[in-house]
Amino acid sequence: MFRVVLLAGCAALISGLLWLDGNRAGPANSMGRCNLLLSQAGEPAADVLIVGSSRIGVALDPVAMEHILSAELGRRVRVDRLSLGHNPLRTMSGLLENYLEARGSPAVVALEIMFMTERSVNRLAQRGLALAPEDYNYLRDVNLLRFEQLLSQPSVAMPFTRSESVLSLWSQRLRGVALRSGALMYQALRDPNQEWELSACARDDWRREAEWPSDFSFSYGEFEPDTGLADLVQALEIDVARQAEARALKDWQFNSPGGIAYPYDLGADYRRGEVNVLVSMIERILDRDAEIVVLPLPLYGYVLDRAELLDFVMARFERHVHLFDLYGEISANFGPLWYDDAHVERSPVGALTTALMAQRLLKSRALVPAPSELDD
Repeated sequence: MFRVVLLAGCAALISGLLWLDGNRAGPANSMGRCNLLLSQAGEPAADVLIVGSSRIGVALDPVAMEHILSAELGRRVRVDRLSLGHNPLRTMSGLLENYLEARGSPAVVALEIMFMTERSVNRLAQRGLALAPEDYNYLRDVNLLRFEQLLSQPSVAMPFTRSESVLSLWSQRLRGVALRSGALMYQALRDPNQEWELSACARDDWRREAEWPSDFSFSYGEFEPDTGLADLVQALEIDVARQAEARALKDWQFNSPGGIAYPYDLGADYRRGEVNVLVSMIERILDRDAEIVVLPLPLYGYVLDRAELLDFVMARFERHVHLFDLYGEISANFGPLWYDDAHVERSPVGALTTALMAQRLLKSRALVPAPSELDD
């Protein structure tokens, strides 16, 4: 009898965990939860899907971009953005997989190159977080990745670590499953009635996390254009130049590196885990016949190693993958308008980069205008 009860309890526990795994998350912050819900929403894919880190969260406003593209194409254009703070490459891979499976294929995916840099590792140390490099953001990841995603992803998704061995790979995978099991049960018991509908995500849930500085947030409906795109870009360029001229560089900018190639090092062993994740993301998108615009967003003071990145992209993916240097499209000097060494300021730079990205997307053959009366 005891064995029967034990087996029944184990079966119930496993069934409960599998249900939670597909319908809930662990104790993720509101932005993480809303990104998860967006990736699983029961509605068709958007025309444009933006995927990236906090850099793209500041630089590309999905709501404003919807207004721009809809006005230019003469039809409703939907834009979704999956973005989280810090280095979310591993989590973004899982959320992208959710999105493509649950919602289908967007026409175009704007995918940020989310490789970590030594700066990220140093900032981790400065915050006093005694975590091994391979654990960086891992507690966030296990809240948002499903069991099968944890068991299939590389354990290390950042540089400055040893190459993955079979032992480290599987120890991290199994550890992730154990941590996720505990996180799911904890969150279900702590808040069994928590709202798990996309409609529960308010504007601020897409803009900021509670622990961020009060003056830092993502772009989300920051402006609604009232002019054509060409005039909008011109006006924003003038505004960026005017504000930059009126302001001085911040103290930290004088201590930033200058002229250093943005550190991709794509062929290095320590980068292998990240490259594997990025390549799998691009391949997954191409399998859905979507066009991909790859966005490198260098740190302040760094110079984009365009040749290495182009070689990386073109050597592996010859179709529907395009490199777009978003910051390089800004003609004005916007040096004083950086919030910190990783993020531009939302206004006016974030508005300008949003308009420039919309301008690039309009060149895509995947986005077609509304049929005119002459076509009838």
